Amino acid sequence: MLRIVNLEEIQEMLLRLPGVVSGLERREAGFAAVVREWLAETEKVLVANRLAAAGEVATLRGALISAERGAVPAGVSVEGRATPRKVRDATAADVLRKAESAVSAAVRADAARVGEAERLVYQVVSVAVRKGVLPPPPGSGSHTEVLRAAWALVSDDPDTGAAATHVVGLVGPHDALVLLDRALVATA
Repeated sequence: MLRIVNLEEIQEMLLRLPGVVSGLERREAGFAAVVREWLAETEKVLVANRLAAAGEVATLRGALISAERGAVPAGVSVEGRATPRKVRDATAADVLRKAESAVSAAVRADAARVGEAERLVYQVVSVAVRKGVLPPPPGSGSHTEVLRAAWALVSDDPDTGAAATHVVGLVGPHDALVLLDRALVATA
């Protein structure tokens, strides 16, 4: 189960893909090198988060390196004469597509779980604000202490307590506070 910060780090890697693909569209000579760099960085992030998709990304990076050294991977076809650059770029585009698919599949369940928790927190905050349970009275505590106090208020309320418990079950107590903080900022 990925924490929110880890999930967002992986999603950030996926959000860099449009910029990478723009290199292919502009016919940049260094497109394959940019793809290889993205694959290496993504692989490191996946390894750090102990996701098995790192192996698939590493294998795809190896296929790209092989193509850069002159091998023509199976299943890669180019239009016209198969120049080294055409083969390299076609391989890079194919590898990128497969890597995106593998990474997206690896985080799909965690993204859905966090999304559900986020929707619940927004509902909890809406109900709690409407009832006057939130915001908590201003105190002299740290931001984390204020969030914990606010979470205690919504957890103890009969109308929001069950949803708050469900959120903790989905993402854990620390990420529940992260989502609460975001919801409070959004509703302020």
